[in-house]
Amino acid sequence: MYDDEDYLVEGMEVGASGYVLKDSPSNQLVSAIRDAFRGGSYLSPRMLSQLVDDFRSRIKSANRMPRFATLTGREREVLKMLAEGNSVKEIACDLNLSVKTVEAHKFNLMRKLDIHNKAQLVQYAIQKKIIKIPNLA
Repeated sequence: MYDDEDYLVEGMEVGASGYVLKDSPSNQLVSAIRDAFRGGSYLSPRMLSQLVDDFRSRIKSANRMPRFATLTGREREVLKMLAEGNSVKEIACDLNLSVKTVEAHKFNLMRKLDIHNKAQLVQYAIQKKIIKIPNLA
């Protein structure tokens, strides 16, 4: 309704499916209603543009590095080996490290990547093309 981010946030917090400014053309209102009826969501283009600009400025101010870039070379190596299905003990043996050292690398990389289990770790490794899924066909 109003060109105000606080109103948008309040609406989303209470479960709104969309946000249309009161001076929006009628075709936008119709689109918003259709999208919400179909289970989707809608934001007026002006509000969406405002949110994107705000998001960009937050990213710039945070000097954020991609999560993968925060990993050390050894953590990347451990990530690859874990995602390939190697156990901590196998990795320790292959890299000539102690099991505790490999566990520490595993803990650090999972913390840095905000990953909580091996399935997520494998999924991340596939998405980032750290490992490849063999063709089964």
